Amino acid sequence: MDRLTQLQDAIDKLALLFVSSLDHLTKHAPLVPLNPDVPVVTTGQAQELALDISRQAKELETLIEHLPGISQSPEESTRDLEALARQNELATEDYEAAVAEAKELLQEVTLALRGIALDQSRS
Repeated sequence: MDRLTQLQDAIDKLALLFVSSLDHLTKHAPLVPLNPDVPVVTTGQAQELALDISRQAKELETLIEHLPGISQSPEESTRDLEALARQNELATEDYEAAVAEAKELLQEVTLALRGIALDQSRS
């Protein structure tokens, strides 16, 4: 799995943890009013949910730190992209040359097969 897919999966998992935690807390956590205007949640499950969220956030941070080029300056990234573009152009030229050669070889083989078929039909 590539790094961007891993990153997207980690973001999805973090979002799911947030939604699941809010749902669970809304449905199951008792409210302990410290201030009549601000309800506070205190349960062991709330702490477990918070730990899950913090672990997932840390994993997400680690994935981001390991993305290629994340520590590069914009100028370095631009240079790398330009080098990759040049490599791509060269690879495209090589590919087009190979396709042209394959077409020539196909014509030669076709002509040879026609010659063989013609010789066999004459005998």
